[in-house]
Amino acid sequence: MSATWPWVILGRVPRVLPIPGDDEAEAVAAAAFRAPDFSFRVALPPRATVLTVAPLAHPDPNEPDSYPYILAAGPDCLLLNFAVKPFYGVHSALDARETYLVVARRFGTSGGQQGHAGTPLGQRIPVRRDRDGDAPVAYNVGSVGLVASYGGDYTVAELRVDRGGERARLFRFREGDEGWVEDELSSPLAAEDRAWVPDGVVAQKNTLWWFDLSWGLLSCDVVVDEPVLLFHKLPEDRALGKDWWPGIHTHRCVAVSRRELRYVEIVTEDGGGDKEAATVSMWTRLMANPAAGWEWEKKYAMSFEKLWNDNTYMDTGLPRKVPVLSAVCPSNPNLVYFALEQRLFGVNVPVHKVVEIADEPHERVETPWPAPASCRYVHAWNLPPRVASDLDLVGFSSSDEDEDQEEERDEEELLKLGLQAAMRMDPATLKSEVEKFFNFEERPPSPEKKVLMQLRPRPPFNFWLTDKEAEADLAEVDRRVMTKRRRDE
Repeated sequence: MSATWPWVILGRVPRVLPIPGDDEAEAVAAAAFRAPDFSFRVALPPRATVLTVAPLAHPDPNEPDSYPYILAAGPDCLLLNFAVKPFYGVHSALDARETYLVVARRFGTSGGQQGHAGTPLGQRIPVRRDRDGDAPVAYNVGSVGLVASYGGDYTVAELRVDRGGERARLFRFREGDEGWVEDELSSPLAAEDRAWVPDGVVAQKNTLWWFDLSWGLLSCDVVVDEPVLLFHKLPEDRALGKDWWPGIHTHRCVAVSRRELRYVEIVTEDGGGDKEAATVSMWTRLMANPAAGWEWEKKYAMSFEKLWNDNTYMDTGLPRKVPVLSAVCPSNPNLVYFALEQRLFGVNVPVHKVVEIADEPHERVETPWPAPASCRYVHAWNLPPRVASDLDLVGFSSSDEDEDQEEERDEEELLKLGLQAAMRMDPATLKSEVEKFFNFEERPPSPEKKVLMQLRPRPPFNFWLTDKEAEADLAEVDRRVMTKRRRDE
């Protein structure tokens, strides 16, 4: 079995510790001052993990936000939105003075409690300047995304799309820069008589996917100098009319699993929560070929009735009721997590079996409003490498998943990188590298071979590919990658 990467179901509303003052909070807060600014106790699925924010980690400790919000998560960092009393970071800003973006990164376990991880590093993102002065650092919490690498580089981006506008505005802040950069992009929604209501953002390598769960997604590579914005409709007939309801995130989500973009939806025939006809389906967004462009491929569909009738579900003691859609395992798209009666459970959807269930209500921060464990309030996060290694969790898998989880380094991608590197070599260097790889040692030919070479002269083997041959090889690698992944799934 290959090593698998550990991950957590991260609550998106952190727990904020109180500032010392009253007798009741003083002991807790005093301990917090000795703790990292941002910390969490690792609770592997099907349990939930909650981030704890120390008092002085807030950008404005005198007016701390009781309910900040984790906008996005990268390989070794979290992007948080803080507001100032009486506002909450979990909601969108109304004024430039109300909100702060902070990147917490480089998590480790040294100096913390057993099973805990933390970081003293919280980098505040600069205020954004608009034509009229300071602007909110984030216009909408559902429109801010993060692209990050294991090396520590990151890019924060927010997309603003106005109804009927011919141009969309992309705001980007790169780690190490002094301020934000604004780009005006051609809007693919200019002809649509419909508002874009962002429900969230996910990252797939350097591409951010903004999604409005009622009708589609917008995507662009936020690292390139000249990004291009594309629109993708939801699969098949899943787009809704212009009517939108606040609880849409309990039945729909967009996620990245096994490096592919996934759309998951619970479909109830007539809006009922306990209908036998309810199903859960997953589609995968694929680039079939450059000519056809992006398209959705349906991966599976499962009737909840089949799940409810299975012994693994009946053993949980849960009622025959449609649950909340919570998360998709980052390494196994067949494993989807749901929440019902405050308990999280994982289902292998294609075989309609419960594979694990929490034995107690999932940990969460109590909010003044309902906060179900949907994609709005939980996020599937691969643990930072140092944390996973220190806690000896590398190789753990709660899903019996045996895929190689070397992030963005599977064998097909390495082959593709090798071909691209070969295309940039001169013939002599390429010949040397090939011979070195195959442990080939060139020796003088024997007398017999010399005679044969004189009788049958041949041109030397050409290690160099023409551009056409190289492009054909890369296209073949792409084809084999897609074939292998479809077969594995």
